[in-house]
Amino acid sequence: MRVSNSFALFSVATLVGAWDFSFIGRAVYATQKSLGLQPPTVKIAIIGAGAGGSSAAYWVSLAQSRYGLDVEVDLFEKDSYIGGRSTVVFPYYDEELPGQELGASIFVPVNKNLMRAVKEFNLTLVDLQDEDDDFGLWDGQQFVVTYRGSLMDKARMLWRYGFAPSRSSKMHVHIHPSSYVQKMTAQLLEAYTPHVAMWPSVKALSSAVGLTNFTLVTALEFFTKQGVSEKWVTEMIEAATRVNYAQDITAISGLGGAVSMAANGASQVKGGNFQMFERFLEHSKAKVHLNNTITHLTKTTASGKHPKWTISGPDTLAKSTTYDHVILAAPLHLSGIKVESDTFSASSFPKVDYVHLHVTILSSTSSRPNPARFGVDSVADVPRFILTTAEGTRNGGQAPEFQSISRYNTFEINGRKENIFKIFSLEERSDEWLDETFGADTIGWVHRKEWDSYPKLVPRNEYPPIKADQGLWYVNGMEAWISTMETEVLSARNVVDNLLVEAFGKGICPPAAKNAQPKLGKSVAVDGDKVYGWDC
Repeated sequence: MRVSNSFALFSVATLVGAWDFSFIGRAVYATQKSLGLQPPTVKIAIIGAGAGGSSAAYWVSLAQSRYGLDVEVDLFEKDSYIGGRSTVVFPYYDEELPGQELGASIFVPVNKNLMRAVKEFNLTLVDLQDEDDDFGLWDGQQFVVTYRGSLMDKARMLWRYGFAPSRSSKMHVHIHPSSYVQKMTAQLLEAYTPHVAMWPSVKALSSAVGLTNFTLVTALEFFTKQGVSEKWVTEMIEAATRVNYAQDITAISGLGGAVSMAANGASQVKGGNFQMFERFLEHSKAKVHLNNTITHLTKTTASGKHPKWTISGPDTLAKSTTYDHVILAAPLHLSGIKVESDTFSASSFPKVDYVHLHVTILSSTSSRPNPARFGVDSVADVPRFILTTAEGTRNGGQAPEFQSISRYNTFEINGRKENIFKIFSLEERSDEWLDETFGADTIGWVHRKEWDSYPKLVPRNEYPPIKADQGLWYVNGMEAWISTMETEVLSARNVVDNLLVEAFGKGICPPAAKNAQPKLGKSVAVDGDKVYGWDC
């Protein structure tokens, strides 16, 4: 089975038509204007200051500046910082030393919203591509592959995988997109055009951009059906799914596998990716309330009127404030928030489990992990990046004790040179384990962090709703489809678009002209410079 070159595109009218109540907002707004009345200020609360919440505030502010909408936005964040799962830590907690990403680490050129944010906010990118050509694939007992880019390495890869590499990717730790991954990317880019600008559900979006067939089966099933060597899939593609999502090829969806491979041109913001989300809020008109935990959302409805929402919690500054709309930009079941509404249905949220990931960042005088730990003769034989496969485990062998080990920056402190290593694992790695892996007395500093890092991207075709209740909107439903910083920003744009159409009869951008809509099954060229939402 191959991915078709053509796919059904839903027009804006088709997508919104499934639940289009915008006529109510238009009618009320137009009537008040015609009578010379000032429509009341629409108050919006956003919960969460990560990629989704911060960008939601920014999308609202763009519509405000374009239309002069009377909107007030309050954003509430339980932590003391902006960025959510995008944050940095400094070796020895010294901000003069190079910061290391603890959570969301990279993005790529096709991430149009993030790339545009970098440009608009005058941030600086750090190119990570030169770090790719020194990796090994560990199966828990041995390195089944090592690669440093030599002709001999390429010959070994060709011998091991046949022509699979040429069909699927170059030999890099960030595996480059193949023809079908490129098709996946091209199809998803339709969501950055006016032609697929707004959608009522994640399922509708997946169908509109032709990606549903990626989501219904595991990555193992998907790629082997494309004719890719099973050895290539279970080793090299699984290396990508384990380092990017801590999930095996036999569990993660085909879409999750394809996204894991689409890391060509990987980069990050110098000083930390969180700066993008800080800038979103700085350039919005939102009032930001950090260290404010929300525990309850309570809906009240007066006869014939739009419902109001009251938010509350032990730290909430706005306990007496009511809102017309609430945007929840945090995973509902991890947030601890109770929704009190007679029309809210928790059963409308399909269960989405999250990976509990342990991140260990350390500094060591060793330039590579201990060769004895990996059964090789010298430090030079230990790769800079160690990825893993569970194929040995599936064949009865020992499971790898980590998802990946990567070496990053080198710095000097107290007259000695130390190297930064980052370890992803599903269990905490003890000090004793670290000593065995890097050598006793070589480790100078260790920082451990536990995250519910991303959803388990299992095959599915049902997702949490975008509109959870009247006036209650949910950004994180898209995470069960694709989980990246970029798609959280994209999801926030869609949520704000739907909210504004319901409240005012107009979205972030004016609707596309009818004659601009494509015919079903016909792809639309994506302008490389214009991005819907930023450009209208």
